[in-house]
Amino acid sequence: MPKVKKVGVVVDDLSASQLSYHIIKNINDHVEESDTDFVAFFQNSTASMLPMHFSSMCINEVWNFDGVAIATSVSTVLSISKTFSPKQKYFYVWDLEWCRAKGREFEYIIQAFNKDDIKLIARSEDYAKAIKNYCNKDVVGVVDNFNIKQLMDIINHE
Repeated sequence: MPKVKKVGVVVDDLSASQLSYHIIKNINDHVEESDTDFVAFFQNSTASMLPMHFSSMCINEVWNFDGVAIATSVSTVLSISKTFSPKQKYFYVWDLEWCRAKGREFEYIIQAFNKDDIKLIARSEDYAKAIKNYCNKDVVGVVDNFNIKQLMDIINHE
């Protein structure tokens, strides 16, 4: 399989959060030494918490993106599941949303985990076990804190 050249990370927003920090920092570090193009697709336009050395676009533009799409929340998974253009689709499970008060809507959340064309990546081994218990689906890999090298290894070997 040829090496992936385009990666789109689909987020709710890029405002101050641990997820945004790790995404921006790790991609910024990776683009300095790589020929892979990265783009962040956001659902909500906010100021970025760090300067970005890669592009960002509204999620409306994902319909024309022909690289690998990595969703980071239930809502972003459900958004990319409606598009046909990404070559591969992944759900990087950063947060166990079903454990939160706003995430107790089983019918809504389980849809994101049961999409056949979207592969799951867990944040930790404990998350992988929780995901398996929640939706009876195995993850394709475990990546700590959005480590780009680990993500690219999983993507390039799938």
